[in-house]
Amino acid sequence: MQIKLYLLYLLLLFPLLFPASDATAQRNREPYTGNNRVLLALDGYAGRYQFISEQVLVRYNKDLQQLECVVPVETLVPLHDSIPQNMAYEVLFGAVYPQLYITLAAPVQQINAGSLSPETRRLSAAVRIQDVTDDTVVPVSFVPENNSFHFSTTFDLNLENFQASIPVAYVPLLTGRLLITVDRAHWIDLKRR
Repeated sequence: MQIKLYLLYLLLLFPLLFPASDATAQRNREPYTGNNRVLLALDGYAGRYQFISEQVLVRYNKDLQQLECVVPVETLVPLHDSIPQNMAYEVLFGAVYPQLYITLAAPVQQINAGSLSPETRRLSAAVRIQDVTDDTVVPVSFVPENNSFHFSTTFDLNLENFQASIPVAYVPLLTGRLLITVDRAHWIDLKRR
């Protein structure tokens, strides 16, 4: 019995004796840049239902050379009081698929170009909605700087391309078309600062 207590005591002390270093913890974390903005418009028969989120996370995947934008669906809020508060969350099935995921091809040569003048290029993009990914080509306006990348893009999609369903309550209101605008987005290489 005493041996078991002694072993249990050692197991509890082990993390205190060998703490993970801050450098190791920092190296394992993927750097994200927050405070970016996305606008999502659900096309309706009588007009657009517009939502905004300013909690978009952006990271740069060096292995795949792409920007990855993660939009927590629950952060999408309507731009007008007349729009149902949970409409975007329900249409995108946020309870089951909590993130809207957008990737943009961004070769490292573009990021390190050092040009401070804005450029617009057509880049490959992939959008994941309701766990289905649709590939497309979108215009992206960007300004590469030292260790950072500022960008924006606007494109439209159709939920049919994702084999996505619209909740029955919204079928009479929505056409199934989405307009997505990633605005004021940026990524900064926090490791090199």
